[in-house]
Amino acid sequence: MLLMQLTRFTDFSLRTLIYLAIQPGDEKVSLQRICDHFNMPRNHLIRVSQRLSQLGYVNSSRGQKGGLTLARKPSEINIGQVVREMENQLEPIPCEDIACPLASRCQLEGILGAARDAFLDELGKYRLSDLTQNGESILHFLRQPAYA
Repeated sequence: MLLMQLTRFTDFSLRTLIYLAIQPGDEKVSLQRICDHFNMPRNHLIRVSQRLSQLGYVNSSRGQKGGLTLARKPSEINIGQVVREMENQLEPIPCEDIACPLASRCQLEGILGAARDAFLDELGKYRLSDLTQNGESILHFLRQPAYA
């Protein structure tokens, strides 16, 4: 069975964007709060937030009153584009890296590439706003004892 699997980096990126999108107003959210809610390692989240900031998805400020906020409206953030920009390796098979005797005649790389493109095209149909329509419900759930 072929399965497209995202890296934790991309997973944490999407969770961070969802969490920021459901915050009331322009409330700044600390990295620690996101780590606590999603049980993410802080070092990973630091790298994720830096990349999201570089790409213009979040605003980041330091200090006592610092934190993260969305830099764009949720309706302006395309999920497929986020995945493309956060994943460092989307090639399904690194055929040129292995000495495969079938390389010149094999069609697997092309087929898997088409599957990857279909996967990303499907993600591209959605915006962050589509994932956060139940914002109040998600916030309520995250406030439950297991997550608070």
